[in-house]
Amino acid sequence: MNNRFDLKRFGQVIAEDWKLYLRRFGVTLIVWASLPVLIWITSLVFEVEIDPGARAGFIAAFIIATVMTVPANMYGKANLSRDGVSFAMLPATSSEKFLSMVLYCSIVTPLFCGLGAWAVDSLLTLLPFGGFKEFVIPFEMDHLFHNLLFAAMLFLTESALFMLGNMIFKKRKTGKTFAWILLILFVLTLIIQIDFIWNGLDYLMVQITSPIAAYWFGIAILLVLTTGLNLFTYRRIKNQKY
Repeated sequence: MNNRFDLKRFGQVIAEDWKLYLRRFGVTLIVWASLPVLIWITSLVFEVEIDPGARAGFIAAFIIATVMTVPANMYGKANLSRDGVSFAMLPATSSEKFLSMVLYCSIVTPLFCGLGAWAVDSLLTLLPFGGFKEFVIPFEMDHLFHNLLFAAMLFLTESALFMLGNMIFKKRKTGKTFAWILLILFVLTLIIQIDFIWNGLDYLMVQITSPIAAYWFGIAILLVLTTGLNLFTYRRIKNQKY
């Protein structure tokens, strides 16, 4: 097989992964996108109004949960010695498999879950009863582009973390990845408390004199982190032995 990227072959991989996506994650995705119904029922039972901001937070939590779980559901066997042979034997290059993985884990899943949950929430808001009185507007229109970009980068970084964890761990992939993320954050928090590092970060923040500069600095950090994590995942796929 030609090891160069082929658009037609890539399209075939996407089509095969779509069938796999529907079979392994379709029902789960529908469940997560429908969870606003439970919140609405709770508001109806207890006769309370649920603030749109709180509902937007719930939708964001649903997206986070789906992005965490989709790599293991879709590609959980990709790094297993026996069960991963089917993934290894796909008539596609490592780059084509990796890009299809990114498409479904990092783009399709958060979009489907977010838009689905928002649509369900909006339909419930149209009802004359229940605790949904105002429509959820995910972002302030004055800063729509910046907020959308930052949210997208956060979900891309989260997805990159769990895709890499899926290719590293053999069992309990999602749980182990989450545990390692917590451990790394804990260690980083301890390191930051060291005086000279804290002073260096404090000096750096002083140099960032405007909110827009701080915003783009955060975007740059997320972009570098996401790129690095995805490169590691690609290398794992390319060098995986069966």
